[in-house]
Amino acid sequence: MPTHFFKSRAFFSSAFLCSGLAAFGLALIAPAVSNAARAEGAPSVQQIIDALKPRKTRGLSVKPTQAEIERAQVIDDLRSKAATRALSVPERTQLAEAASDKPMLDLVIYFGFNSDKISPRSRDALQSLGKALEDDTLKDAAIMVAGHTDATGRSEYNQSLSERRADAVRNYLSDNFNLSKSNFTVVGYGFERLKDPAAPKSGVNRRVQIVNLTDGKTASAAQP
Repeated sequence: MPTHFFKSRAFFSSAFLCSGLAAFGLALIAPAVSNAARAEGAPSVQQIIDALKPRKTRGLSVKPTQAEIERAQVIDDLRSKAATRALSVPERTQLAEAASDKPMLDLVIYFGFNSDKISPRSRDALQSLGKALEDDTLKDAAIMVAGHTDATGRSEYNQSLSERRADAVRNYLSDNFNLSKSNFTVVGYGFERLKDPAAPKSGVNRRVQIVNLTDGKTASAAQP
């Protein structure tokens, strides 16, 4: 099984435990941010849009490859399953691999220690994310919220915690913005896919990833 969920390009900050708060961190492809924003791991609305916006679609005369069609079908099938139940380990692995080339970003989201309650400290980051997802370029996107933990503790507990924290992010966004829950796919990975396998208990492994599952390439591939 691959050890990384997605290839990260740049980091605003690492996730860490501080003052009784657990932080989930994510990687964002974007220009540099202000020192104040970096301190809290909160990118701007525009930076989030740039990281998640659809890629340029292929011309109508160019047919998608069979591999692209199959990946799009896998994503659609697993999104449907995830809407009604937790995905199995093989299904989670399959979804991660199918979505590995999709637009993505990471944020630092703080939770109560061993809790899925979002800290007020994360309000700015989530407000930026919600506003970005309401933008015309993203408002109809299928978004995956994927939770990850470090390797401290039992795998069953960490799996449940990663699912509950990802679900808490989804609920915050749908409750506070004009965003439908049906547009979100929530997946928990526990510590199955460590960002830094050499340091399994490092805070960098505690993260929630935001992935645009229906970027232009996927949309084209879904229509053979």
